[in-house]
Amino acid sequence: MNFDRIQLNRRNLLKAAGAGLVAAGTAGCSSSVKPQESPGIIGKDGKRVLPWSNWSGNQSCQPNERLVPRNEDELLNILRNATQPIRSVGSGHSFSALVPTNQTLLSLARLRGVENIDSDAMEADVWAGTRLSQIGDKLWEHGLSTINMSDIDTQAFGGALATSTHGTGKDLGTLSTHVKTLRIANAAGDILECSASQNADLFNAARNNLGALGVVTKARINADKAYYLKEHSWMMSEDEGLERAEELRDAHRHYEMYALPHSDYMLGIAIDKIDPSEIPADQPEPSGDAYEAFRMMSNLIDYMPFARSWLVNFGAGGVEPETRYGRSHDIFGNLRDIRFNEMEYTVPAEVGPQCLREILQTIKKQNIPVIFPIEARYIKGDDVWLSPFYKRDGFAISCHNFHDKDYKKYFAAIEPIFWKYDGRPHWGKIHTLKAAEFAARYERFNDFLRVRKEMDPQGLFLNDHLRSTLGVS
Repeated sequence: MNFDRIQLNRRNLLKAAGAGLVAAGTAGCSSSVKPQESPGIIGKDGKRVLPWSNWSGNQSCQPNERLVPRNEDELLNILRNATQPIRSVGSGHSFSALVPTNQTLLSLARLRGVENIDSDAMEADVWAGTRLSQIGDKLWEHGLSTINMSDIDTQAFGGALATSTHGTGKDLGTLSTHVKTLRIANAAGDILECSASQNADLFNAARNNLGALGVVTKARINADKAYYLKEHSWMMSEDEGLERAEELRDAHRHYEMYALPHSDYMLGIAIDKIDPSEIPADQPEPSGDAYEAFRMMSNLIDYMPFARSWLVNFGAGGVEPETRYGRSHDIFGNLRDIRFNEMEYTVPAEVGPQCLREILQTIKKQNIPVIFPIEARYIKGDDVWLSPFYKRDGFAISCHNFHDKDYKKYFAAIEPIFWKYDGRPHWGKIHTLKAAEFAARYERFNDFLRVRKEMDPQGLFLNDHLRSTLGVS
């Protein structure tokens, strides 16, 4: 295997989905995720109901019915006539157990689209079932761009709001902070409109709702004038990356880091707005397939664990800086074609680099068998009640492992470090916290529970995971 071909450029480093056999010179690795043994069950309407699994395969369930309303009226009729609990599902990109149910699974895949675009006011309505990747082009046609965007853009808009999905940028908040008004259906099948000035408590709860308040159908978002971005990535030493983190954060509109476990290196990624005249006529072709290289490296290390640090350092040491340019949504979005499982916590921004350093030291000290890059990003604080960024600027640290590798021992060793630094977990990522721990981390937790009970007094929208997470009997 020729490791000098490993390229850790931005686009390939951020890839993460798909699986398959990968040769590593002397060995291969097949997925441990077993195919569904059951073709499903016969549902209440006499038709077959297929099982559900999330993107990585770590969450699955067998609902007794799947419903996909064609419009808002049909959704409201479903809620008014519901006789059993309902859980909403978006694109299945949550790793926590927010979705699984053995009862009704509801998808808003047909409620999609971007409409009522106002170029002067820089606003647009987005239906909850719209994939994030479908928003950029539509806004661009009207001279607009999203203010920011997450790097995975295959998520459903409604699911992204439900879990405070975010991109990066010290002056930029989560996607939920872009919302101006929001429509949500309660358990009685009534639509409520909310905003900062109308039903304000519902607005502050619903912008990170976990699917526990009702069903968000549509939201009006603030946008920006259409803009282009320049993205520059480069490799530096781990010490330099940690020491310069705040400096680089302040120097760029977006800045994030990818730390390489068991190595001495870190990838820096800076993104800034540019004038289109700055885009070169001929852009270089993307270089090697980084995550395939990591996958192959991981397989090889299974047979040569003593060579782990040397292999990772050897691969990272020869990486050249790389720059790319494009429309905002083209730069933000990244293909994910190797699957993984993920834990993400947000700690206060001022202790972020210190927390990341301790995580990297722990991985080395305990010889944890992981080489998957650790993503670290700065995000602006907000006023959303259950947002991990509530009333404080955050430093989000995302730890991953390949979907067919054991992540439990790794995450168990790292999670207490997040607690030490007053970390708050991403609601859609793997964590072990229960209601008491969340109540201690969120001063408006009980207010959220009050709004939840008003919207859904009988618990129509709850599953076992949410009952435990929210402390609802």
